[in-house]
Parts: sequence; structure tokens; C-alpha cells
Amino acid sequence: MHFIEILLIAAALSCDAMVCCVIYGQKRCNSVIRRRNALLLSVSFGLFQFLMPVVGFFGGKALLSLIQAYDHWVAFVLLCAVSFSMVKEAFAKEGDSGNKDCYIVSITKALMLAVATSIDAFAVGITVAMLDNRIFYIASTIGIVCFALSFLSFYAASKLSGIRWLDKVMNCAGAAVLIFIGIKVLIEHGVFS
Repeated sequence: MHFIEILLIAAALSCDAMVCCVIYGQKRCNSVIRRRNALLLSVSFGLFQFLMPVVGFFGGKALLSLIQAYDHWVAFVLLCAVSFSMVKEAFAKEGDSGNKDCYIVSITKALMLAVATSIDAFAVGITVAMLDNRIFYIASTIGIVCFALSFLSFYAASKLSGIRWLDKVMNCAGAAVLIFIGIKVLIEHGVFS
């Protein structure tokens, strides 16, 4: 995988975390609580976006000998499933995120959000097992990008929170990137030749 592809995957996987950071970043808190919330959420999201692909990779490697003949199709289906999930989330009914009161994010809440937003990264880790052996490089890049985008999203929240359609656009763009990479995998394996 090329570095640009890894960055695009990282950005796509970061969409859910960014939306969570926008939701918590728009709360009216003093600077100490905002900084604490921003760091706790960003570190949690970045850490799990690093860990889940690694776990998926080693699980995928264990299965690779069983599916090597059609691994490109498995990679394509997994990427399409993640993409479908992202589009479905984009158009799901929104909950009430209008409460702007200060909220101190607990470690438990941050970890639960981090796990929930990194399930897609697990599936991507399985896909990476079929395409590339540099999982720690790829997972580190995904984790760092997610941390940075989450942190920026938290502080941009006061501006972004008024743009209701932004989370839909981010999720749909992320889904399109993953489908594009899935099609590229099929092309590289000669499916359309």
C-alpha cells in the first residue's frame, strides 16, 4: 500500500471519532476541562485506531492460508461492508446533540467511544493482512492521523457544530475512499482483466 492510500484510509476511519469530538467540543467548558476532554478523547481514539488494525491483522494472518485463493474478494467485501456501515451511520436519525452544557468526559466513556468508533479499523486490519506486512507502520499512521484529526475536530467544534450536514459528507466521503481502495485491490488481482 502506498502512503497516500494509508493516509486516505486513516482519514476515512477517523470520521466517526471526529464527529464524536465535534459533539463534545461544542460543550461550553472552561479551558482546563476542554483541554482535558480534548486530550482524553483524542488519545483514546488514536490508541484504539492503532490497536484494532493490529488485532485484525494478526487474526487475518491466521486465516490467510484458508482464504488465499480469494483473499482479494474478502478484502473487497470487508471494505464494502465498512463503507456501507459508514453511509448507514451518515443517514441514521440524529439524537439530541443540542445540549451545550459542560460535560467532563470520563475515562470509561472515552474508552467506550474509542472501541465503538474503531470497529471498522479491525476489519481494515484483516484486509491489510492480505495486502501488506507493514502493519505497525500502517496502524501507527492510522492512529496518529486519528489523534490529530480528533484533536483538531474538538477545537473546531464551535465552528463546525452549526454545519449539520458535515458528518454526513465526512462519512460518505470516507465510504467512497474505502470502496475505491477495494476496487483497486480487485484490479491489482486481475479480476477485471
